Amino acid sequence: MCYLVVERYSVCRCLYYKHNVDMCAAYGQQGHPIQERTVLVGYACERHSQYQQPAESSSRGGYSDSGYGTASHGSHRHQSSRRHRR
Repeated sequence: MCYLVVERYSVCRCLYYKHNVDMCAAYGQQGHPIQERTVLVGYACERHSQYQQPAESSSRGGYSDSGYGTASHGSHRHQSSRRHRR
């Protein structure tokens, strides 16, 4: 089975990053489906995190960004915290 992993923001479901298809041996054959898998990241995209209605913000209890995977739309970089030993 071929898989396509798509990362989306957890609240607004806007696209964060779309990976390449993970191909199996049957890739490209007629009738062979590509299974899409969605991974939720962060909280809301830049556009939707700036938009708040006064009544809505109090009912949501002031949720903040989780801090996971909230880079801007065009970037998808992860910095490793591992340090190399010499």
